[in-house]
Amino acid sequence: MSTSVMSDAMLIPAANLTTEATEVESVKCDCCGLREECTLEYIERIRERYLGQWMCGLCGEAVKDEIVRSKRLISTEEAMARHVSFCRASISSGPPVDPTVSLIATVRQILRRKS
Repeated sequence: MSTSVMSDAMLIPAANLTTEATEVESVKCDCCGLREECTLEYIERIRERYLGQWMCGLCGEAVKDEIVRSKRLISTEEAMARHVSFCRASISSGPPVDPTVSLIATVRQILRRKS
């Protein structure tokens, strides 16, 4: 015969849990303008990480990549500034004439940076 043990936390009905962690808000990336729906808790964590600014997942990865690729040690703030200037230059140039060619060129550029 086996005995199972249940903790008090397992017995709390779902109706009594706070919904603050599950509230979803639409937030716009301060860098590229991409909109995402995220929980308020996640938004707070990301803003703490990026000095009060909201960064989407792609831009967050790009900032990390800037830090790693740099030949000298740079701060998160400097990496963010580099990435923001890159995004603004890309956005200001307007939409690509052929999106497929643009995507291929961008992927090629990313792959060259990784090697």
